Amino acid sequence: MKGVVIAAVVVVLAMLVLVEPGHAMVTCQQAVSSVTPCLQYLTSGSGTPPVACCSGVSGLRQLTQTTEDRRTACQCLMDAANQNQDIKEAAAAGLPVACRVQINVPISRSVDCNNIE
Repeated sequence: MKGVVIAAVVVVLAMLVLVEPGHAMVTCQQAVSSVTPCLQYLTSGSGTPPVACCSGVSGLRQLTQTTEDRRTACQCLMDAANQNQDIKEAAAAGLPVACRVQINVPISRSVDCNNIE
């Protein structure tokens, strides 16, 4: 049993060493999945975002702690918004306010993600 615990600790430490600091850890799937519950709100442009939507927006903030993560998420969200022309730009831009969540990633079709700090 002691050998199994030691092996598990070694594996975890090896994984930590292999992850290069400063590289984006957030994926497009994570970023887009965070706001997927918001799709109906974003396409209608009216009403109140559902609780699941606002939870996802809040989760997005937790996913984007580094500048690189914020830039990655920004680009992913912009690409997703550009693929769905039904998304209302004003609803997307106002989503954090509607959810009463302060996030560090703009949700927009026309932002320069490289300028995000």
